[in-house]
Amino acid sequence: MKRIYILILTVLITAAIARAQNGWITHKGDNRISVKFPTEPKEVTPGSFIALGTDSVAYVFTIVDFMQVANIDSVTLAPMKATPEFAGQLKTGMKQSLPDVEFPDFVIGNWKGFTSYTSTGLDSKKKKYDMFMFIIGNKLYSVSTVRAASAGTAGRDIFMNSVMLSN
Repeated sequence: MKRIYILILTVLITAAIARAQNGWITHKGDNRISVKFPTEPKEVTPGSFIALGTDSVAYVFTIVDFMQVANIDSVTLAPMKATPEFAGQLKTGMKQSLPDVEFPDFVIGNWKGFTSYTSTGLDSKKKKYDMFMFIIGNKLYSVSTVRAASAGTAGRDIFMNSVMLSN
């Protein structure tokens, strides 16, 4: 009897996840990365795309080419990208772009063999900023959401987990 309940629960969860992802739109950022948005994203600045979900969450995908913005190529970036100092510089840059948001230090990790960074910030209006960034070559890819602190995380989780590396 316990197995039947577990089986039913598993089927319901799987169906809920599948239903939650229906209708999400795959957006190809460049020849390396694509991500799914809940609605058609709009390019707000070159390389930065945003979509507002029906859940009132803002979904943002940004590509920053270090060669274009700071004249830093992948060879120069390679030895420094996994250091706390570099993550600190990213945090400082984020603070300049979002002065009202308090971010704890970025957690340095690994996503599919690439250096990654995660953090969740909070602003004075009690909005949460969930950030996931990673570097491939000389490009920084950022996937983030902005939501009310009390809002659920279902859309955020789908969005963050939808990042795909092209072959």
